[in-house]
Amino acid sequence: MRVKGGTVTRARRKKMIKLAKGYRGQRHINYKVAKERVWKSWNYAFRDRKQTKRNFRKLWIARINAAARINGLSYSNFMHGLSLMGTTVNRKMLADLAISDSEAFAALAEDAKKALASEGKHVASKTPATTEKTVTINAKAPKAAKSEMPKPTDKNTVAEIKEYLTANKIDFPASAKKAELLELV
Repeated sequence: MRVKGGTVTRARRKKMIKLAKGYRGQRHINYKVAKERVWKSWNYAFRDRKQTKRNFRKLWIARINAAARINGLSYSNFMHGLSLMGTTVNRKMLADLAISDSEAFAALAEDAKKALASEGKHVASKTPATTEKTVTINAKAPKAAKSEMPKPTDKNTVAEIKEYLTANKIDFPASAKKAELLELV
């Protein structure tokens, strides 16, 4: 007796087509193409699960570095000081401390400085620029309006007449013609 395997094959193919839902063109219709794309997507997912971990570690290190520099230490000196102290706080927690509780992070940085000093490593006492409390901005004062401009005549351009009117704080319609502007003068 002959056994037909159509239902099993169709179910397997439907499963793959369902996984390819949302892909463009033949990638979500044709079984052969869909299968290739789904397998490729599994490769991307596997790869990117690793890359996500790397990206988060890079982000944590950047945050710790920024906070450590505010407290007068480089990232490497800060981490070395923590290891000398025997601290087991991981980078994720340190980055969270750097953002949410800067005082606790500053206390850790001071302890790391002490540990480095007791080890004999010289820690420079830098005053970072980010701790400045006041910022001075020197802006130029706006130029005073020319009040001693001569009255415009019909020989002046429309732009010159409008400039005179605005300098003397006389309102005029934007679409006014030259003759109308001269009447306002």
